[in-house]
Amino acid sequence: MRLSSQRALRVIKEGAAHFVRSHGFVYSAAIAFNLLLASIPVLFLVFAATSLFIGRNELPFSMLAAILKETFPYGAQVLVPNLRKLFASGSTFGVLGTVLLLASSFSATDAVHTSLAVMMGTPREKRFLRSATFHVALVLVLIVLSAAAIVIPPLWKGLSILTKGMSAGWDAAFHFLLAGIADAALAGILFAAGVLSYRHLSPQRVRLENAMAGSLAFLLFLYAIRAGFTFYVKKFSKLNVIYGSLFSIVCFIIVAYLFSAAYLFCASIIGSLEKDEDSGSP
Repeated sequence: MRLSSQRALRVIKEGAAHFVRSHGFVYSAAIAFNLLLASIPVLFLVFAATSLFIGRNELPFSMLAAILKETFPYGAQVLVPNLRKLFASGSTFGVLGTVLLLASSFSATDAVHTSLAVMMGTPREKRFLRSATFHVALVLVLIVLSAAAIVIPPLWKGLSILTKGMSAGWDAAFHFLLAGIADAALAGILFAAGVLSYRHLSPQRVRLENAMAGSLAFLLFLYAIRAGFTFYVKKFSKLNVIYGSLFSIVCFIIVAYLFSAAYLFCASIIGSLEKDEDSGSP
């Protein structure tokens, strides 16, 4: 069914009204809070599995330290050395530890599932098995992406040798091309994650075209929020002066809340679109 401009405006208006009436901002805060709680167990679980795939060498630890150095200095100074000692001793989390890490990190996925149920107007159809299966699949995907994030950047930077001896213009153009490919790959991953979560994590059956439309809108919101928040922090914010070393955690909470609000807002629009199509409105 094609979506006319008048019908699209009506669906967006109804979705926005449902988002506000259903306390969408409160559910967004719940998702952001549970993401913060689940980040540490997910990090341990993902990094443990990734290290088993890559091997016990310094590359995973050095890459993780480089990532955390700018965003979470305490983690770079304390977490990474402890992980290095853990794997040097041959210790693992074991089956019980893995199950406990999965269970402790499940709160984020469960919060998303519950919030989607409310935003799409079907809170009584929440399915635990679906959300649990989705969470396990999500962790497996994060393991693959983490391994790629550790291995690919050094190889990606090594491609710069292809421009050795060329002019500065060609070198800049080549690096711009590599950055564009990386951004396109990240956008593709985020878009696919949005489509899969809207379609399979929601308690009701969502049409593929509606899930794709909602995911595209969510992706646009993400880039707008990222650009706006970056501009705010650089030009107007005094958060780094107020919070000091906790600045990265404060930024994480704020960005997670804004992303969650955008995600649920698009979910509310998808729910309104699904109801509109089911009713056969012109």
